[in-house]
Amino acid sequence: MLSSHSEVIDQSIVLLQSLSHDEYQDICQPLFSASIGQHIRHIVDHFTSLMRGLETTTVDYNYRSRQSEIETSLAVAISQLHHIKTWILTLTESQLLQALSVVSDINVHHTHHVTVQSTTARELVFCASHAIHHYALVKIIRQLQGAQVDVNFGVAPATIAYQQSLQN
Repeated sequence: MLSSHSEVIDQSIVLLQSLSHDEYQDICQPLFSASIGQHIRHIVDHFTSLMRGLETTTVDYNYRSRQSEIETSLAVAISQLHHIKTWILTLTESQLLQALSVVSDINVHHTHHVTVQSTTARELVFCASHAIHHYALVKIIRQLQGAQVDVNFGVAPATIAYQQSLQN
């Protein structure tokens, strides 16, 4: 399981290593309101919230580090992603089963925080799935920038498995 989650992180590292500084910060308006860097920062925020939550037993997905260096610096983003990958690969079985309280804002019209119970393993699945969702947007941005992107980048593993089953 952990290697699968680290592969999700690897996908973004590989993509980021192919970008220029300008491509990382480019906002393809009017179709998008966020750059690749802002999407990556958002992904890192979620994993960081989970990492912090493992220490405190409360994961707060409302935490954001908007306008941080992760949004503007490829080197900082890649470094953070490597840190997350290392963290994932060192998780123990007991850490994966650790009970967590998860806090998230769920209302678009006014502040409404909810707290639910979960485990590190479940939240790791969420963070990876959430990252893949953002990768789909990043893929479109890269294509608008004229780049080729791996066919499986931003595609859910279940969809990849289904597509492969059709080829057999």
